[in-house]
Amino acid sequence: MSINFFKKQVDENEEFMNDLREAYIDLKAAESFFDNVKDPDLVDYAIFRLEAAKSKYSYFLRKAKENGVIYKGVCNV
Repeated sequence: MSINFFKKQVDENEEFMNDLREAYIDLKAAESFFDNVKDPDLVDYAIFRLEAAKSKYSYFLRKAKENGVIYKGVCNV
């Protein structure tokens, strides 16, 4: 029977990187929506969505820095 004491850490790092990638994709989608919105009624929503996505991505980047996570190429989209 082998016990992997590092599995939990690996799983947490993998989950964190998935969250960071998802936040990056959300940010790019929000930027695209904002750039392409034509309906004046949706401008406020586009701004809100963009600011929320920026905050989420900034949070994950800050946590990555605090935890010393270095990963090049967060997302290849």
